[in-house]
Amino acid sequence: MPFLRRALASGAALAALAGGVALGGAPAVAQPRAALAHASIHTAIADAQVVRDADGVYRLTWTADGPSRVTRVYASTDPAPRPAHRRLVETTKGTSATVRGLDPIARWYFTLASGGRSETTAARTVTLDGVANSRDLGGYPADGGRRIRWGTVFRSARLTPATDTGKQQLAALGLREVVDFRSTAEATREGLDPLPPEVSRIADPIGDPDQAVEPPPAPSGDPIADNYRLFVSNPNLRKQFADGLLRAADRGQRPLMFHCTGGNHRTGWMTVVLLKALGVPDSVVRQDYLLSPNTSDAYLNAAYDQIERDFGSFSAYLDSGLGIPPEKLSALRASLLVRA
Repeated sequence: MPFLRRALASGAALAALAGGVALGGAPAVAQPRAALAHASIHTAIADAQVVRDADGVYRLTWTADGPSRVTRVYASTDPAPRPAHRRLVETTKGTSATVRGLDPIARWYFTLASGGRSETTAARTVTLDGVANSRDLGGYPADGGRRIRWGTVFRSARLTPATDTGKQQLAALGLREVVDFRSTAEATREGLDPLPPEVSRIADPIGDPDQAVEPPPAPSGDPIADNYRLFVSNPNLRKQFADGLLRAADRGQRPLMFHCTGGNHRTGWMTVVLLKALGVPDSVVRQDYLLSPNTSDAYLNAAYDQIERDFGSFSAYLDSGLGIPPEKLSALRASLLVRA
């Protein structure tokens, strides 16, 4: 029986929810495809991408509306820096740049300025030594020609394997809250997050035995897909995802990070809910979801199908299932989105 269905206590399904990521490991995370890159339609620069090499070298690429246009590349540890707080690291007439020598502990954001217009971008993957599957959700295209703010919402696998360097890199994100979706048993066994004292850990456990509700959806034979259905149908689990969504909307609680054990299933569904609520195209939502290991279109389709069965539409799921009516949804978008 699935982990969540059977009093949310089955060890086998716990491993399935954890995604099979080994403690202390930092497996390579696939770099986002071009469709996932931050893009802005009505600017001189589009399709900007940043990849951070293992040696700390940043490689930037973009497209421009003219091959001879000069582009200035600025770096800052602030995702929305004032001009005086950013440093010029490259000037080029091309559409690529290589940046070296930046502090390897800091989280870096890059502003590309050309033709009186500018774009801010960053590496999608967040480097936290010892920690797997960490990403920034900024830059994705969203509702009304807007995009998600960089450096405001992060997702990750468990933080407990962080090395001393990883802990410094985590502190450099400037987080205010970390929402931990691990079950109480997982958090007890693995230990609490190694957070700086100024960062609040919010326990929103998904998988505790007392969260089980009968009757669950009929089993399909795929316990992970069944768990995704429970994310939707179980009111005790919906409360946790609703709490995460409301915290992301609150400026006073950001920057914020969500994580579970593997950062793929519980955190993956939380991210899907957030991106859908912000009006991110489903193709981009799905591609971000599939960047995590051990994910599958079938799991996401199971959750979508359960939403159709229980609520009729995703907007009704947000409203009736998670308690996010249209006015709260508008506030969420106003808080997290900026003009592209």
